[in-house]
Amino acid sequence: MKRYRTHIIVNHSDSRKINKLSVDNFKLILLPEPTTCYWESIDGSSYSHHKFGQDAKSVNKNQIPQNELIIECESEERAEDILSIIKGGTLLAYPDISLTGKIGLIEEYRKENDKYYSDKHTRKYFKYCENIGFGCLVANLAYNNKVVIYSIEKYRVSLELNSCSPGSVNPRFGQIFDHYDVKHNYHTTAAFAITSAFSVIEELGLEIRSSSKNKRFTNNETGEWNPKVLSNINKRLVDSGIATDVTFDWVYRGMPTCIEKEMKPFFGFDSQWVIYGEDVRDKTLTLPEAIHNASYLRNFIAAHKFNELTQHISPYDIFNVQSLARQMILLKMGLWQSWNN
Repeated sequence: MKRYRTHIIVNHSDSRKINKLSVDNFKLILLPEPTTCYWESIDGSSYSHHKFGQDAKSVNKNQIPQNELIIECESEERAEDILSIIKGGTLLAYPDISLTGKIGLIEEYRKENDKYYSDKHTRKYFKYCENIGFGCLVANLAYNNKVVIYSIEKYRVSLELNSCSPGSVNPRFGQIFDHYDVKHNYHTTAAFAITSAFSVIEELGLEIRSSSKNKRFTNNETGEWNPKVLSNINKRLVDSGIATDVTFDWVYRGMPTCIEKEMKPFFGFDSQWVIYGEDVRDKTLTLPEAIHNASYLRNFIAAHKFNELTQHISPYDIFNVQSLARQMILLKMGLWQSWNN
């Protein structure tokens, strides 16, 4: 087993969580980071970053260096794979792709190389990462489950193609994104982001299973489900450890879009935060209803040959399918409640 440095800076709260994890095939080790740039108070109440490093002798006695995450495993390729899962796990905690953009640099760990990273030109390779403890927990639980790993990787690919941060969709801000973008590149990345996100749901085996002979609804206008189809998806949710009373809030902002007008049935009741203004029209859906909406976007708007409606995919459409994929992964892993807490 060899050790590989990740150049990820970890605070001591996350370090304690990581130290409790145990996997047969690899180990996660925390060592004092070598740049002398990253410090925190002993009680963890404050953090400081010194761009050009800090001599340990001149640091306040209340300050201690933060740690670097080290992966111990059989090969560099395996270390890169583990780090990729960790990266996906941090995005499950908070899906902002800009926060993990620099994660991914693997190098065999050698103590003598620490002096190399004390130089001002090489300190830039290190990055402090929020939620890295949660990412490591995800990797710990997912490592021997290929279905979950591929779901996480598909989710990350979707975010990399096209996404927005959850903060920008906070209902307090109402509608901040336009529903239409003239650029063909945007239409393409938006469509493939939806396709990749919906593929997460398929990877987990939680798509709606219907056909021309076994129709999804007995009435498309009212949204009356075919009992056999609804029973089938509810059973698979329960078999995956997901309660059938779990709900999902679908984001609708501003005036109804061309795509929204075409979607049938129209599900849900007003989410509790619609009081923030007329621009906020979010709806609370059951999971089968949310999965249906996502499959409609994938099947009729995003996948196959693009049609007239593809150019009308809005950032909120992408966010909805990605958020559903994220929630389904966390529910499948039994981490949804842990994340909420």
